[in-house]
This record gives sequence, C-alpha cells and structure tokens, in this order.
Amino acid sequence: MSRIHILDPLVADQIAAGEVVERPASVVKELVENSLDAMATHIDVQIEDGGRQLIAVQDDGLGMDGEDLILSVRRHATSKIEVLEDLTRSMTLGFRGEALAAISAVSRTHLFSRPRDQAYGFHLVVDGGQIGELVPTPMAEGTLIRVEELFFNVPARLKALKSAHAELGAIQQLLQHYAIGYADVAITLRDGEKILWNTIGNGQVPDVIFQLFGSEIADSLLPVQYEQEGLIIQGFICPAIKNRGTRQGQSLYINRRWVNNWVLRNAIEEAFRPHLPDRRYPYFWLFITVDGSEVDPNAHPTKSEVRLDHERFIAGKLYHAVQASLAANSPSEPLSVASVGIEKPAQLYVSWQDSESSMPSWNWPPESGPGAVPVLHDEYKALIPLAQWQAKYIIAQGPFGLYLIDQHAAHERVYYEQFRRKGQEILVAQPLLIPYTYTCLPGEWAKWREYRDMFFEMGFDITEVGGTTLMVRAIPQGLMNSPSDSGGIIRTVLESLADGEHHHDHPIFWTQETRYALAACKAAIKAYRVLTIDEMQALLDMMATVDDPRGCPHGRPTTLHLTLEEVDRRFGRKG
Repeated sequence: MSRIHILDPLVADQIAAGEVVERPASVVKELVENSLDAMATHIDVQIEDGGRQLIAVQDDGLGMDGEDLILSVRRHATSKIEVLEDLTRSMTLGFRGEALAAISAVSRTHLFSRPRDQAYGFHLVVDGGQIGELVPTPMAEGTLIRVEELFFNVPARLKALKSAHAELGAIQQLLQHYAIGYADVAITLRDGEKILWNTIGNGQVPDVIFQLFGSEIADSLLPVQYEQEGLIIQGFICPAIKNRGTRQGQSLYINRRWVNNWVLRNAIEEAFRPHLPDRRYPYFWLFITVDGSEVDPNAHPTKSEVRLDHERFIAGKLYHAVQASLAANSPSEPLSVASVGIEKPAQLYVSWQDSESSMPSWNWPPESGPGAVPVLHDEYKALIPLAQWQAKYIIAQGPFGLYLIDQHAAHERVYYEQFRRKGQEILVAQPLLIPYTYTCLPGEWAKWREYRDMFFEMGFDITEVGGTTLMVRAIPQGLMNSPSDSGGIIRTVLESLADGEHHHDHPIFWTQETRYALAACKAAIKAYRVLTIDEMQALLDMMATVDDPRGCPHGRPTTLHLTLEEVDRRFGRKG
C-alpha cells in the first residue's frame, strides 16, 4: 500500500496559509493591499484584541459581484495576471490569488461586497475554509471583510501570538507604511471603537508624516530628489540629529510597493553613518521608480521583498542622493577657540547639525564648603580646554598630553554619579510649567499601553488625549533638562521598552542603577550643542570629581589621550 497520498484540500489550505498568514498584521497587509488595488480612496481598519477576535477592513473601492466574491476565496484565483509575463507588467500590490483563501482557511471570515454599478451587494461566509451560501444584502459600494477568531482551528499558531498590545503595534507599524506610500488614500485605524489615527488622503506625504510622527519630525523634513538614466529617487529624510534607537521611522518603496531590501537600506544608512552614533538609525521615506521589467515582485510569499536588476547601481545612486540632501542642509556655525593673550576668542568654522536652545546648568557641588565634592583626579583638574570640535568633542591640553573628550559621555558620567548620590530624589515628579504633547509611533504606543503604570511609578504624569498622542504634565526630577528635549525623554524610555532586548517581566527599570543611567543620559548635554570655553572648563572640572571619568554609565569611553611622545613619533620627530 502506498505511503504517499494526496492531502485533504482543507489541510492543504491551512498549511499553505502558514506562508501568507503569520500573524494579524499579515492579514491586515493582504486586505489593505486588495483595497488599494481596488482603487479605494477611503480604507477603515478596525482591530479587536490585537486582531485575535476581529480584523475588519472596509473600503470604497470597485467591489465584486457574487461570482467574483466566490472565486476570490479560492486558491490561485486572481484578476491580476494570466500568463507569466504579466508579472513584469503588473503594478498591483496583490497578484498571487492566495490571500483571501489563506485567511479564510484559518478564521471565520465574512465577506461583503457591492460593485459600483449594482443596486445591492452580496454576503459570503467562509468558516475555516468551508464556503457557505452567497446571500444578497443591502450595503454601500465597496468591500467589507471581517476576519473573526483568527487561528481558531490552528491552536499552535494562536498560542504563538504575542500580547494584544504587541500585535496591535505591529499592525500600526505596517499601516503607517501604506499611509505614507498612498498619501492620496484616507486610512483610518481603530482599536475597538477608538480611532488611533487617520490620514486625510490629500496626496501630501509631509502631511501624513505630520499626522503619524508629529510636528517635531514633520518640521525637519529634507527633500531628496534624483532623476537620471530611467531611475527616479524622491522622498524625504530628516537631519541626522533626528534619529532613533529602532528603524520604525523608515519606509522604502519600489514602484510604490513598500519593500524590505537590506542592500538599499544599508546604502541610505551609510550616507548617515558619519553623523550618527552606533545603534542609532535615521528617519527616511523614499520612493524609487524603475522600469517594471527590472523588478521581480515574486521573490517572497508575502511580497515584502523583491529582486532588482542593477541593485548595486541603484544603491549607489541612493547613497549619493541622500548624501547630497544632507550636505545641502548642513549649516556652518562659528566655534570659540581659546587663545592666550587674546581677549576675544578667534573663530573656527566647522560643520554641525543643530544645537539646543537652552544652555546647560552647571550645578555641580563646590570643592569646598557644604556639599563639597573632593577632587579625585588631578589629571583632569589640570586640563585646559582649547576648542570644541564638530560641536561634539572638547579638545584640551594637560601635563600628560592632548585630550579629546566626548562632551555627552563626560556629562553623562557626571550626572550619573550625581544621581547616585541623590538617590530616590531624582524620581520625584516635577510638574512642567507648560505641558506638551508627544505622538507615539506604533511600537511605542504598544509599550505605553503595556507599561503605563510603571511610568506613573517613575514620576511621570501622562494622560492620553486622543489617538496615539500623550499629554505630559510632569516628569521625574532627574530627567528635567530643557523643554525642547522633553519629547526625547519619553521617546528614549519607549524606545528602550520596544527594542526587544528586555523581557516583559524585566523592563528597562529593573534596577536603580539603570534608572540613574537613563536619567543621566537624558539630562546630559547632547552632541551638536555649542559650548563656551567657560562651560568646557566647568565640565572638565566636574570630571575631576567623579569616581571614574574614563567611561559613561553605558560603557562608552569619555576620553581619548595622546601623549607628546606619540604625536612626535607620528610626525617623525625625535622629540
């Protein structure tokens, strides 16, 4: 008797569904792409329980008649291609004819659709792959698909899903790519009955970025434009000073299809590399247009990856286009240089990105009297600042040679030890004179919902004011710096919670030491902050009083030291 047999069609459909439907976000992706292909101008997405209980996508697109509605839930049924060559000509997002069949095989799916030229629509139920009866029904033009009880018949897949907050965050992050890529389509996202965000569909990408990322990012957009040899690159980036600890602020499109392509993404990030710290990532939203015959969209079951002819050539052009935009928008500012015998410092011009509006407060305890902190390192006490380089590093001379000091890392170490001395006082809530709002990104919103009680314990006073926007009324005393940086405090905490490195039972604040390190990082002066000679000297004096001035709390060095002998040797001198 043969051991090989043909699988039952329902079993085969459930196995095939595993390639397309990995999690609720996969369902949303396929349904939204179908709506966009149907020329919808409004798309409404509703989620319940992170997509476990309900995913509903409604559009005002072309709609389907009864015959097409039944065919749409069968495998390999599509209106997009007929022969293999159509793959290179099709500009639609969907073309495999597997999405609805895969989704309905692992859920209880209700499909409603009405074409624009008919007086009524049709309702079809598919329960775990079993197709029901087609029923006429009154409804608006367009299509509504309700996916209920996802993975009810695949318990292993259901068990593997993350928390409702995490799954909702993945859906939010996915939809923001389509909202920006299709700025001419109004997209609404609901969590139950609450609207998290909605775009207006006016075709203006900067307006969508404003709605999704807030004014801080939208006001700093830099245009990117390149057109030559059949290649068009256009879109927006942000200056390097606007960076993140994750890649949530990045979208790359090829012929309007949102894709993941590590070669092209690395080319963009490499253009930012000289301006960014390690493990920080830039914002970009870039559209690449090439001849359709150079793109193979059939390289991945979910169509999230494509193959490109001349990929390295495109990557090179992308690198230079981003680099040119950064260079064109990088101003020069004067920098003070100490000079013996000259009352007014000379001026040295260097390129830098941005500066904080308010100056740091140098309130370190004095070396004598009440609260005195003793000098522990005579080497640092003897340093004399000469200049600030690239608005990031202090150049100083001392009895043992030349010193290059990272101003942020050094100030971070000073604050860290100050906070350790103060202890729990830094976590006392400090009301803000002027409350401000902060718009969360998808992963940030999910983590806010999951850990909001912890924020209150830390000394934050934050309320939800609509969509994914938070109103911040108070922050911990140790995190108080400048009003313009307050949004960065919330962002840093949420990024740290969303980066995947911390187990849910052990968030970033699992020890006091980590709290102090985070507070020090946010309170310290930042790169690209121009300092006066007096402020440089004050920072060097502070470093002389800390236990270990050589590194910041996160392990980065604060100081590079060159001896006179080493400099002489490099110049070929004998001393």
